[in-house]
Amino acid sequence: MNSNITRRDFLRLTGLMGGTLILTACGGGAEDGELSFIDRLMGKPLTDLPQLEGAWIKEGDTLMLDLTKLPELESLGGAVRIEGEVLPDPILVVLGEDGSYYAFKNVCTHAGRMIDPLAGTLTLECCSASKSTYDYQGNVLSGPAEGPLTSFSLDNQDDKLIIDLN
Repeated sequence: MNSNITRRDFLRLTGLMGGTLILTACGGGAEDGELSFIDRLMGKPLTDLPQLEGAWIKEGDTLMLDLTKLPELESLGGAVRIEGEVLPDPILVVLGEDGSYYAFKNVCTHAGRMIDPLAGTLTLECCSASKSTYDYQGNVLSGPAEGPLTSFSLDNQDDKLIIDLN
């Protein structure tokens, strides 16, 4: 049995080991409240879609959210992604750390990736590696974002959040 390792085998082995180390170092992820480098490269947001069916409906230019069906918005800093064929763009709804609701077109102005609220702050961050950040008014605070987020006016009426999509 030949125990000599070829140069090619050595390079394959070290390449596999290096790749494993990189993936391990880039670990973390949504379960610990922070995106890993790999998640950011893939554009994977932290914010989930609604857990319960029937949490929202679109009527004309209005999006109506049933807050009784959105446990994601029960605590400060909570957020939910609203997406569907009837919507021209995905929407991010946040119960801000200040206790107010905010709604944004869920598209970063730099590379078109989604955004997430940053826990414990009054800011939003792009889920990409660029990490563009915005305030709750949609203004760019840092990063390569090319302009403010589109924000929508909304009204909280009897456990319903009414968002004007115009």
